[in-house]
Amino acid sequence: MATCPTCGTQEVPGQQICTSCGAQSSNVYAALAPLPSLRDEMTPSGYTLATFWKRFLGYLIDYVLLTVAGVLILASVHGSFLTGVIIVVGLSFVYNSVFIGFVHGQTLGMRILSIKCVDQDGHTEIDYPRAAQRALFYSVLLIIGNLVRLNRYNHPTTVQVHHELHEELLYLVFRIPFLVDLLWVAWDQKNQTLHDKFAHTIVISTK
Repeated sequence: MATCPTCGTQEVPGQQICTSCGAQSSNVYAALAPLPSLRDEMTPSGYTLATFWKRFLGYLIDYVLLTVAGVLILASVHGSFLTGVIIVVGLSFVYNSVFIGFVHGQTLGMRILSIKCVDQDGHTEIDYPRAAQRALFYSVLLIIGNLVRLNRYNHPTTVQVHHELHEELLYLVFRIPFLVDLLWVAWDQKNQTLHDKFAHTIVISTK
């Protein structure tokens, strides 16, 4: 039977607080175990895999930067929604392939979080063709996620509003592959996304 990690008192199954000392029971820690780790994980090969949360924050920083750049470009050209999709996907591909391929495997977000993309051996930096291959897979998923959002109305009628709502629901479905790709890190043994697996790369901590 489980015991309190603080005072050693035997616990009742499902108990959250120790009746003797008031500390959190071992059941609480067990419930938190499936969550993605906050700490880097050292592998037998001598490199340290970047955690899910580091990769997520790095992606979030890059996403904000690309969104701002995309909005500024789109505002300057006064383009359509389709033009916006092309700009976003194009920026994403160029940004990820150039920075990963030429700037020591790091986008700006990755540099801030002290992580980098390398070959799956954990030590070899990847060249531009590999970086472009990785970015291409990511960009294709991004295109799929926007396929049903190519038709937008400037002054929609009631029928067109219903049509757009239908498209929004389809949009959520089409985004699933893209979201699965990003979330794959949370349960993958090597903390890889699907575009990492496609290009045979991993992301490691540099600290």
